[in-house]
Amino acid sequence: MIKTKQVVKVGDIIELVFTNDEWAKLQPGDQGTVVEIEGEPGDRVIWVQWKNGQRFALLEEIDKFKVITP
Repeated sequence: MIKTKQVVKVGDIIELVFTNDEWAKLQPGDQGTVVEIEGEPGDRVIWVQWKNGQRFALLEEIDKFKVITP
């Protein structure tokens, strides 16, 4: 989430803006579907099934993404 008050929920399609995780085989612009959300707002782990076939989590406070479909 690009540090706005976007609300993300299971089923949303999101687009990656930034991650510094070197294990992720993701690039800015990659898209995926939110499949699970763990934790409390502000400290959530957002699990995404990426279109490249990878299932990889984003950390709400570190990684940046934008919601494509609400």
